[in-house]
Amino acid sequence: MNAAQEGDESDNTSITYQAYRPWSAEAFRGSINVICNSRKETIKNFKLLWRYVEVENKKIDINEFPILEFDESRVAIIEATNFINPKEEFEYCVITFFRDVIEKMKTEGKLKEVASLHCETVDLPIYETYYQGKKVHITLGYLGAAGSAGFLEELIAYGFQKFIVCGGAGVLQKDIAVGHVIVPVSAVRDEGVSYHYIKPSREVECNLEVLKFIEDDFNIHNIRYIKAKTWTTDSFYRETKEKVELRKAEGCITVEMEAAAFMAVSQFRNVKLGVILYGGDDLSGVEWDSRSWNSRSEIRENLVQISMRICSSL
Repeated sequence: MNAAQEGDESDNTSITYQAYRPWSAEAFRGSINVICNSRKETIKNFKLLWRYVEVENKKIDINEFPILEFDESRVAIIEATNFINPKEEFEYCVITFFRDVIEKMKTEGKLKEVASLHCETVDLPIYETYYQGKKVHITLGYLGAAGSAGFLEELIAYGFQKFIVCGGAGVLQKDIAVGHVIVPVSAVRDEGVSYHYIKPSREVECNLEVLKFIEDDFNIHNIRYIKAKTWTTDSFYRETKEKVELRKAEGCITVEMEAAAFMAVSQFRNVKLGVILYGGDDLSGVEWDSRSWNSRSEIRENLVQISMRICSSL
């Protein structure tokens, strides 16, 4: 059945699809409801949706797709704990993607390097700092899901148990202003690494305890925020118009490259982690609009301070 042929294409049509992932194992089977008060020009976007989901219980051998071969084994051949020893007082860690804020804090003498995360291409220092007299650590995030997952594993091996991640994200709704705070409740898993940590599913949810803690803090301090779903992708050069419309239809308001990985690894390792984003570049229109999102230094500094406050209280 062609999705574009379902129902009336008039401007006021309300279209509902009950769609099932075409996986053979019951554990891999899920469903999504896509409800769209559709106009004619948006109907065609569901052709793309129909390539990914089907209404019929068509069985597909999961071995056709390596990404679906989830292994529930808790022990891997290589573990970060094989070469990293835990350190005392490594408990609270902020992971930020704002290099400019880290550099400014270093210049101001607020950071002390106490360890480092290493890979073949980059070393990322772990810094010690204080928030209102309480010791907190901070490090720069690694771009992309795979690198973020690996470095999170190593941070956990050092002994960190409580994390707040803060960074920017592209917005899929034009009315979200640059700098507006977004708290992801879940992430669409359009990346690869999360499938090695938790069973295949369309989304991964944020830790509910941490989510509530973030919301309570924002409400106490009168910080306006949006709580919604995010889209984690591996390729920002393949964010096509059709894919954007698909993600918007299932409720995503932001797009980034790490949230699903952070959520999946933290679930697997049973540590507390939350993500705080701010509205950056705009992908909602026909053309990309950078909106000078990475030059908003005051917003970025404030978000790091907020993340330190929340993390130190988890």
